[in-house]
Amino acid sequence: SQTSDMPSNSYRLYCLSQSCHMNLMFFGKSDVKMVEFLQSSVGIIHKNHAESITLFIKESVDEEVKDTDTSKPCRRKRLTFCVEGNISVGKSTFLQRIANETIELRDLVEIVPEPVAKWQDIGPDHFNILDAFYAEPQRYAYTFQNYVFVTRVMQERESSSGIKPLRLMERSVFSDRMVFVRAVHEAKWMNEMEISIYDSWFDPVVSSLPGLVPDGFIYLRASPDTCHKRMMVRKRSEEGGVSLDYLQGLHEKHESWLLPSKGQGSGLLSVSQLPIHMEGSLHPEIRDRVFFLEGDHMHSSIQKVPALILDCENDIDFNKDIEAKRQH
Repeated sequence: SQTSDMPSNSYRLYCLSQSCHMNLMFFGKSDVKMVEFLQSSVGIIHKNHAESITLFIKESVDEEVKDTDTSKPCRRKRLTFCVEGNISVGKSTFLQRIANETIELRDLVEIVPEPVAKWQDIGPDHFNILDAFYAEPQRYAYTFQNYVFVTRVMQERESSSGIKPLRLMERSVFSDRMVFVRAVHEAKWMNEMEISIYDSWFDPVVSSLPGLVPDGFIYLRASPDTCHKRMMVRKRSEEGGVSLDYLQGLHEKHESWLLPSKGQGSGLLSVSQLPIHMEGSLHPEIRDRVFFLEGDHMHSSIQKVPALILDCENDIDFNKDIEAKRQH
């Protein structure tokens, strides 16, 4: 039919509506055939006009085919796991040795270590807030926990544009709140006003920053005694005053948060087995160690997030014990 009297926009829409049909008719044939068809059957008299329509249709269909090509793999959502655990349980060793030194994982995993360096060197005067906290916890607990949260937000933003499909982050804002803030509050290092202020901004800020919420937690579990021995070996200068009692308190808070047998008390996060539809996707070796977080006393954003419990009680030399490294 004649289309030369159509308004230009309507005409373009008409061409688009016919493009799929024309593409099927002339697939594999030269553009000359399409031009001839437009001139003889559609009524586009001028050759230049017919050629421009042909080019427009060809480019439009090519773009559509490219967008709907199911043979190309779709880019999957990037996953983020937060690695949790007591001081000196072995988080850094786990992250660095397992991911960076394992050929199969090196190109798949991005490691985001805890931003300790940011805590040790602040501003032009190079303040060490980590050292100040351990030296005078009652004075600096609230200040330190505020700055920890800020640096985790900065760290999440800095690593959010990575292209590797899995991001492993050392600790999270949730362990800050569920473990460390609780610990300093119970120790009377953070008063009622300070913890109320902390909570007043924690919930809305986390709710507005979905990147802080992981797809899963990995809890590296070891006894406080084991963690204390490892801490003595690594000898981080700021941790000289960290006592076994303090590690015991942190251990109990990790347990009540992430371990199912300890998570049923009042005000604590409860844990249940994964739903049946998720169990089928788990490797048999970890099926009985993955749990499904839920409870009325935890931030809503991590309800139903899975957690994997890994036993890290025994010392493992990943350089020598290749089988243990493979299993982890």
